[in-house]
Amino acid sequence: MALPVYDELCHNQEKAFAGSPVFAFSLHFALSVNMFLLFAGVVGNTLIVRIFHQVVSIHSSSRTLFYSLAASDLSVGVIVQPLNLVYLISNITGNRSLCKSTLPYLEVTGFAMCGVSLLTASEISVDRLLAFRLRLSYRQVVSLGRVRLVVVVTWLVSLVSGLTSLWNREAFNLLQIIGTFLAIVISTVSYGWIHHKLRQQKKHRKQRKVAWVEPSQVVSGVSSFSSIHYKKTLSTALWVYFVLISCYLPYMMVAVLWSVFGAQREVVICHAFALTLLYFNSAVNPVLYCLKIREVKERFKRLLSNASCN
Repeated sequence: MALPVYDELCHNQEKAFAGSPVFAFSLHFALSVNMFLLFAGVVGNTLIVRIFHQVVSIHSSSRTLFYSLAASDLSVGVIVQPLNLVYLISNITGNRSLCKSTLPYLEVTGFAMCGVSLLTASEISVDRLLAFRLRLSYRQVVSLGRVRLVVVVTWLVSLVSGLTSLWNREAFNLLQIIGTFLAIVISTVSYGWIHHKLRQQKKHRKQRKVAWVEPSQVVSGVSSFSSIHYKKTLSTALWVYFVLISCYLPYMMVAVLWSVFGAQREVVICHAFALTLLYFNSAVNPVLYCLKIREVKERFKRLLSNASCN
């Protein structure tokens, strides 16, 4: 298969910097930030991947989804970020041959790993929705084997979708826009439905208290389901979702601009910062896990203390 031509994405020094100090500064700044994000993402997600399989406070099926998300974030730091640094350095130094040989691998792996993160985040939202609706039958329906199958399919679909960049640029750009949009819509609808039902549940509890309902009736399946444990896992998933939205929406808008205006200098600058924001999402997720999941925080501290003692 012949690799696509990336002439519009790779600049020599004269083309890149002539009359445009802003362009040069933007690339240098993006390079510096991405170097820091690479280090933070690799270290943080390596520890999280090591910790997650020991976390027992989260149900095994849900834990598998969080584990997949952490693994994709780690892959971004180990595989995608180094390729992105090579791409930025090649544009800064004007090495077009290095740039054009790096970009195919960057686009395939970048789309695949970020696609896994995006799809897994939407799957976590569906998992929380199913946990709310199925209640006591959740563990039988959402089994560990089925979740593992979903995770494998997610990784395969993301990789195949990333490979479309090698033979059809229009289809690749369309997949970026549609895939990101659908994943965000699924997550938004799922969390919106949960929020609506929780508010209804709270309203019904208040009405039952006013009507002096017997305590045995208040402790029903609905009331007992609104447990502290569920709300904690829901809170973690919501924070992951909100941060992901903040990091992915700018890239989605830049992808639309790229499809309409092409690789103009201003669009290339926006693209570099939008990619940096995507990689920031992978680096900040370990911080969210430590802040929102007490067991992860405790095990994280234990690992750091053991490392310092050694």
